[in-house]
Amino acid sequence: MSPQPSDLWLPLVLFAIFALLSVLGAYLALNAWRGRRAAVAGSVATAVFFAALLAVVLTLMRNAGLL
Repeated sequence: MSPQPSDLWLPLVLFAIFALLSVLGAYLALNAWRGRRAAVAGSVATAVFFAALLAVVLTLMRNAGLL
């Protein structure tokens, strides 16, 4: 039994929450060690990484027929 698209909102919300926590953590850690410019660069890089990861996961789910 394959999940319906309406069943997939909770994992996507959890992914978004963990991505936001990772971006915040990268900002806070780099701000403490290297300064504001490095913190902004690190948090943007983390956000780009999670956006790319989400795009790959959604593509794989679409190819598997889950979306």
